[in-house]
Amino acid sequence: MRPLLPLFLCLVCGALAQDQKSSVLKVCDFETGDLTQLGLQKAQEDSLTLVTSPVRAGKFAAKTLLRSSDPEVNGGQRAEFSDGKRMTKIEMEKDYWYGLSIFVPEDFKAPAKSNAVLFQWHTQQGGPSPVLSIRVNGEGWLINGNATEKRRALARLPLEKGKWTDWVVHVRWSAKADGFWTIWKNGTEVVNEKDIITQYPEALGPYAKFGQYHSVDAETSQNVVYFDEYRVAGPGGSYELVAPAGGKPSSPP
Repeated sequence: MRPLLPLFLCLVCGALAQDQKSSVLKVCDFETGDLTQLGLQKAQEDSLTLVTSPVRAGKFAAKTLLRSSDPEVNGGQRAEFSDGKRMTKIEMEKDYWYGLSIFVPEDFKAPAKSNAVLFQWHTQQGGPSPVLSIRVNGEGWLINGNATEKRRALARLPLEKGKWTDWVVHVRWSAKADGFWTIWKNGTEVVNEKDIITQYPEALGPYAKFGQYHSVDAETSQNVVYFDEYRVAGPGGSYELVAPAGGKPSSPP
């Protein structure tokens, strides 16, 4: 019977790996060489483009360019990628994993009277939105929660310009006080809240968007930000499945 044991273990490990792989719902690493993997919200042709440098992994990353002179798109100045429900369906009362890498250049300047929204989760129809967001203000990174019409600062973190910052988010979208969200920056856990409301009461969970939203003003003529390695995994997912460039947390999730 012993010779069968290695075969059995191999089959089990293969099945587990396949289950994990099936948990991956979306990969947008721009390695297709185009911008067809997600929805686009832009004012100009050069608002969203591909570049070969800087790149977090692979050959391509996305460049977002927002000018103070750009006309509004859907009620605001934006150069964003949208992972709407027709792209990735997100259900309530289930947990999801998100990964994204963001490169903020040295000359980036946040708007004086607001903050630049770079990664956000938007409600499907109404209520407070975004319910969760990763922003940059004049002082650094700012993570906000706003699922109950009371926007809260979840974390304020140093901003390292001129290098890639890797984000991983694990969240259970719920309109009841049984949700959670845990967020890692470059492998270090920076937010961990449990038994909270994480989504406005809707039929579906929020959809993710990344890019630039409200990152220019009268004093900031334009800003450029780069993005790469966006991934989403559903129940059964893990940190490693979505982490940019296959990164691992500094402590177990």
